[in-house]
Amino acid sequence: MKIKALKNILFREFGFLFKSKDMLLICFIAPLIYSLMFSYLYVNKRATKISLGVVNRDGLSVSRKLVRDINANAELETITQYNSFQEALNGVFKNDVSGFYVIPSNFGKNIKKGRIAPLLDVVNSSNFLVASNVLKKISMTSIYFSKKQFRKILADKGYSYKATSSAFSTIKINTVYLFNTQMNYSDFLLPCLLIAVLQQIILVAVCTSVSLEKKNKGKFYELSNGSFFAMFFGKAIPYILIGFLINILNIYIILPIDGIHALSVLGLFVLSVAFIVAIVCFAILVSVFFKSPEMAMVVLMFYSLPTVLLSGFAWPHNVLPKYLKFISYIFPSTYSMNYIRMFILGDVKIGYARNSIIALIIFSFVCFFVTYFIEIKTKRVFALNK
Repeated sequence: MKIKALKNILFREFGFLFKSKDMLLICFIAPLIYSLMFSYLYVNKRATKISLGVVNRDGLSVSRKLVRDINANAELETITQYNSFQEALNGVFKNDVSGFYVIPSNFGKNIKKGRIAPLLDVVNSSNFLVASNVLKKISMTSIYFSKKQFRKILADKGYSYKATSSAFSTIKINTVYLFNTQMNYSDFLLPCLLIAVLQQIILVAVCTSVSLEKKNKGKFYELSNGSFFAMFFGKAIPYILIGFLINILNIYIILPIDGIHALSVLGLFVLSVAFIVAIVCFAILVSVFFKSPEMAMVVLMFYSLPTVLLSGFAWPHNVLPKYLKFISYIFPSTYSMNYIRMFILGDVKIGYARNSIIALIIFSFVCFFVTYFIEIKTKRVFALNK
């Protein structure tokens, strides 16, 4: 590789990055706007004050106490009392409430006699975040409520605290949460969103830069002195550095806004660098096939959504259909999305991501050599001729 040619390309590329308004927008302004927008969007960690309705057909003090206990959950808020099931259902259809629960008649009497007291929950499951919170919190509150009420009844009859405690036995489950101990929606979603944005920014920036070189034939080729290696690495290095800086910004400034602090720094650093290098090499390979920035943008519009869906972010990668799993391996994020999130949220040894890091390194080499052989075969370098 010709060092002088590489130096010329690097200086030219950095100059292009900081002088072009389009590249400044793509590489610096857009990542900052997206990162801040996403971080403030999920600053509350998880959904709170989810609006509920109640149909209380019982009306006794026990049922009113249950309503108060449900309202004590930060995630839920019973804002409307409905007179009938259909009225409450209409409230869901009108989006006045996200769900409702029905307390049947004789609910209080059944509780006092130790009988089964059914409770009906109706929730709008079109939003899984809301539905999951509502069902989980009402279920947990109901279990503890019935236990507390039954103990109170026995205590009123003269039984000791020890006797009342042993009279009502439920299955006790001890749960250990890994990586997202508070089950915050922001902790699950935000790291992956920032990774997806980083990937898309690099792809768009590299493809735009290479496509513009094809329009402005001559200068780029002359500076590289015909060296493919100088041109490839001259293009790649600036965007690897930009990607690394964006990643540092996300980890140490954007994520802490939401109270998310990286715990496995070494693993996160190594995997992130491997991921960014793979994305840049992939972007250069992809850009070979486009003759204009416009065409590159059109194709990349169809790239971002499959990347998110198939990388393991929105759906577990190991349960993808066979053919979709095969397609997913052409996306660098498939090898890194879940491990990067794990390194951010947990204290994990780098060895657990060894296979992913190796896969990203191999992916980068494959992109490099495929680009090289395409250019050699067609006797051109980035579609530029002398």
